[in-house]
Amino acid sequence: VDIHHRRIIKLRMDEAKKSYALNVSIIAVKDLHMMLLAYLLANGRQNPVKRDDILRNVWDERNLKSSSQILWTTLKDLKTELALVGLDDDFITSEKGAYYSINAHKVLALYVGT
Repeated sequence: VDIHHRRIIKLRMDEAKKSYALNVSIIAVKDLHMMLLAYLLANGRQNPVKRDDILRNVWDERNLKSSSQILWTTLKDLKTELALVGLDDDFITSEKGAYYSINAHKVLALYVGT
């Protein structure tokens, strides 16, 4: 996840086990979708995050209108984008619409120097 450039990058080694065979998928996402994804990656990996905390930190603190419906729609659209790079619908999960978490075991942190 390249937060600053709002891109999701999927790197996959070729099943033929050739060290030089690498498949790359890159998608650009909307600013709000990236803010939500970044918040969930930072806060929802270990424990579920309360819906109200998400609304406050992703929307309210940026002076954006927040509601459960806006969160639901944004999550739905984000999941559609994540599916484009092969992430399943259960990458982001919800418990009764009150708590949200992310299955971070599907994400590997990489350091990219400048």
